Amino acid sequence: MAINDVSLTAGMRSNLVSLQSATNLLNRTQERLSTGKKVNSALDNAINFFTASAHMSRAADLSSLKDAMGEAIQAIKAADKGITAITSLIDQAKALGSSAKGAAANSVKVQFSAITAGDSIDVGGDTYSVVASSGAITDPLTQVANNDDVATVIAGIAALVNKNVETGNDMKAVASGTTISLSAKVSTVAVTQGNYSTYVDAGATATATILTDSDGFSVFSDRRQMGDQYNEIMNQIDAVAYQSGYKGTNLLMDEDLNVSFENSSLGVKGFSATASDLGLSTRATTTTSGDGWGWSVNSEINGDLGKLDVSKSTLRSQSSQLANNLSLITVQQEFSTNLVNTLTEGADKLTLADMNEEGANMLMLQTRQSLGTTALSLSSQAAQSVLRLF
Repeated sequence: MAINDVSLTAGMRSNLVSLQSATNLLNRTQERLSTGKKVNSALDNAINFFTASAHMSRAADLSSLKDAMGEAIQAIKAADKGITAITSLIDQAKALGSSAKGAAANSVKVQFSAITAGDSIDVGGDTYSVVASSGAITDPLTQVANNDDVATVIAGIAALVNKNVETGNDMKAVASGTTISLSAKVSTVAVTQGNYSTYVDAGATATATILTDSDGFSVFSDRRQMGDQYNEIMNQIDAVAYQSGYKGTNLLMDEDLNVSFENSSLGVKGFSATASDLGLSTRATTTTSGDGWGWSVNSEINGDLGKLDVSKSTLRSQSSQLANNLSLITVQQEFSTNLVNTLTEGADKLTLADMNEEGANMLMLQTRQSLGTTALSLSSQAAQSVLRLF
């Protein structure tokens, strides 16, 4: 049946329209109360809807950038932790070097088992010859009295070494039976594993054995041990540098980081913090052998201490740059957070409903709906009175 097939009285029509209007308003109010928004689509208010959508889209973009800023901050913090650890290791190496300067110098101990006439022994570049006839021991290259007595020959060699300045090396010798211990007389002489043969070299039929730690003699003394500790510290510096990355970016391995803001970006430059790239000697220096048996003389230690000071200065400079970049990113992150809040607040003011007002509207509309239903019933009574005629 078409809607025009039913004729309503004017009163009923008016009450029906009023009731339908109240029902529409009631539905709208219920939607606002359930969503919390007075503008849920462009049909409600096109200008407010699209303006709020633009605000929320920008806020979402800023939130994404803000998350990336947070990750960049963590990467810089990881690098800063690495710099702090490396600085502590450098301080430890410096303390070790200072201690080494006061430690006993390196020494070499040689044991002879046989010496015969005609043998020659090189000590510090000077040659000492052994002959059968006895005689006074005076100068290097003077024949050493022998009579096949090894201890006498060793004592004679020690006396000559202590009396004369050897070529390029001023050494101190201590004879004990068939052994001779050689060490530096001044702090510029290096005695290391790599050059002991230049100090004592048995020729012809003489038999000489370089005693080692396994023979109960610390051939390289405390300085070598401290040099080994220094070498391990250098290894640990490299390990810390390798481990200071965050989420695939390691600023201490010369990797860079680019941080994007809304209309700009910031490039964070990394640097290599390995021991070698910081300019440090990766092994305790030895001027003679160069193989890292370490710190034979004070000049070598002072050289490494100087490099440690330079590396600390480099770390301070790099740390300052990272701190400045961290500050810039933190400011941008805080600004983005505040701007997201401002955009969200602006969008809410355009779209959010006043829940107190909508609650009051709901109560009034429910009352109107009830009254409209009653009025519609009353207006139909006139038509119902016709039924009484039948």
